[in-house]
Amino acid sequence: MSNLLNSEAPNLTPQQIARSFRWLGWVGFWLQALFGFIPILVVVTTVLFRPGQQVGGFSFGLWLAIACLIILIFSIYWCFRYTQLANRLEIRDLRPAKSKVIRDLKLGLLANIGIMAIAVLIALTRIGGLTFKMLTLPQGATVIAPNQAGTTIAQGALISPSNMIAIQAMVNAIAAGLIGAIVALLLLHQMGQNRN
Repeated sequence: MSNLLNSEAPNLTPQQIARSFRWLGWVGFWLQALFGFIPILVVVTTVLFRPGQQVGGFSFGLWLAIACLIILIFSIYWCFRYTQLANRLEIRDLRPAKSKVIRDLKLGLLANIGIMAIAVLIALTRIGGLTFKMLTLPQGATVIAPNQAGTTIAQGALISPSNMIAIQAMVNAIAAGLIGAIVALLLLHQMGQNRN
């Protein structure tokens, strides 16, 4: 921690910064792709195979989820772009200006903050709706109803498997945005240690 606060940090070479861009870019790319798989799968299946699709079209929450996933796909690409930027940083003639690299990192940071903000907004409304449903049920209400074919979820059940998958998708989107933001902040810190 003292190294982060020390104003006399060593001046990093472009090769050291390129190594950080490559390593953190790949880590961010694979972790965001891993965490982003479930939200992308949930939204694609919701859009393509939506049971009981309403005549009015998509809901506002679904539009927000689609926007969040578009930004997430951009962020995954942006982490891959950090690895490509590492190659250019190593070659003196191809090296971009420090201001352009910082601008690219700030754009990546902004995209990931956007992912987290949208996913948190969706999660708050979705979980708030489920909590409201739960609070309107009488104490000790049965959610699972047995029948002759076996135990099934009753109509209007409090929490269904699709609700849990949607909540998991929102948490994964928040985690993917957090990983991208951490990668961008670490790389911005690295750029701040280069005085050229």
